[in-house]
Amino acid sequence: MQHQNKPQKDDGGPDTAGWFGFGIEFCGVLAVFCYMGYKLDQRWDTSPWCLIAGFFTGFAGMLYTIIKRIWNIRQK
Repeated sequence: MQHQNKPQKDDGGPDTAGWFGFGIEFCGVLAVFCYMGYKLDQRWDTSPWCLIAGFFTGFAGMLYTIIKRIWNIRQK
């Protein structure tokens, strides 16, 4: 009689790979918004205000996303 390897059940532990991917996404979004702000500063000669606005806009959006994600995990 052979034992078959049964798949392990999800123990509800931290999703390390998922959070790592989210961290990469967080940095990417901030980089894109900062770049857009930098380019707007160059066009309108408003340095550094659009860059700062782009940073905080990207940060606020990703903060909202992380809070929503944590809220959904806690609801399960």
